[in-house]
Amino acid sequence: MKSLLIHVSKDSLSTALQAVSKAISANSSSRVLSGILIQAQTEGLIITASNIRMTIEYKLPVKRDLVVVHNTGEIVVPARYFYEIIRKLDPGLIRLKIAESLMLNIQSGNTQFRLCGMDAAEFPRIQYIDHPNIQRISMNNTLLKQIFKRVVFAVSSSETRPVLTGVSLQIDRRNIRVVATDGIRLAQHVVESVEDYGAIPLDVVIPGSTLEDLLKILNDDSGSSTELEIGPKQIRFISNGLRVQSALLEGTYPSVNNLIPKAYLSEVIVKTERLLHVVERISILAGESVMLSVLPSHMLSLVSKTAEIGDVKEEIPLEYLEGDHFRAAFNGKYFRDILRAIDSETLRIRFAGKERPLVILPVDASSSTLFLITPVRTHD
Repeated sequence: MKSLLIHVSKDSLSTALQAVSKAISANSSSRVLSGILIQAQTEGLIITASNIRMTIEYKLPVKRDLVVVHNTGEIVVPARYFYEIIRKLDPGLIRLKIAESLMLNIQSGNTQFRLCGMDAAEFPRIQYIDHPNIQRISMNNTLLKQIFKRVVFAVSSSETRPVLTGVSLQIDRRNIRVVATDGIRLAQHVVESVEDYGAIPLDVVIPGSTLEDLLKILNDDSGSSTELEIGPKQIRFISNGLRVQSALLEGTYPSVNNLIPKAYLSEVIVKTERLLHVVERISILAGESVMLSVLPSHMLSLVSKTAEIGDVKEEIPLEYLEGDHFRAAFNGKYFRDILRAIDSETLRIRFAGKERPLVILPVDASSSTLFLITPVRTHD
């Protein structure tokens, strides 16, 4: 099909390009994967990008004055140039036409670009296969984003243990559990008593990078929902015109239950936002760690120093204290990331011993979120 001819509004096309751009492979050795697939079909325009690990497809249905398909066809064009061209064009309708073999004509008003394309047959597509092992789950967008935002920051950035670069998703009939850890910090969120998701238990590991991209492009409308199609090796997220397909990570996610202290020596409650602001200030001069101390004066002290630069100290009042006073050092950035993931007004910090991880919990009774952070060893 080489006779592609469509008219599409700049706003509509820009929305599609922004969504699929998350899957563009900037440094791919494959020329076709550095491009964007443009497909004009009777039902509308489909824009697709892929980096093999993940493929994102965005469909713009035919709509008067927004998307008009005159002739069907398909072509792959260099993503970087196509994106920049569309971004710089004036508002209004854009005409896309294959004027000759593998040459895309882009016209807006008196502006005309001709962009060399590639054969679309070589481009990977999202496959829609009915398989007996595929499970389909529909989830409200607000819930889906809330679940994964609370844990995805804790995935590992190291490929030493690839399974830890993903988020563990476990679903049974009425519960959802997500976990992420890099070996130093851990984030877990459980949603209980939700709608019946079916009798077959589900236990997969989704790449953290896929979820980070999905959270950026998924519609925030509380009335929108996303269908998850989960197969033995792949997962697909489908929401309106957006389709995201990703490979699942292989391997067994480690059990984290034994990492969570069952008893603790001390517990404090502190205002979340105030502690976050303190940690952000303290981190300006943070070296390897931030020292956190519970003082007899019913204050929480945070201290950080960097050799040859300086030091900083700040104290905030505790809302509640139970047990002994304690002190422990932690990675300031990791501690800050945990605090940013908490939406409760106050939080609990539980101390189980100097060699044990610190447990951080939102005080909000309706929350089933738990965070761990392993202390940093110090010489004092």
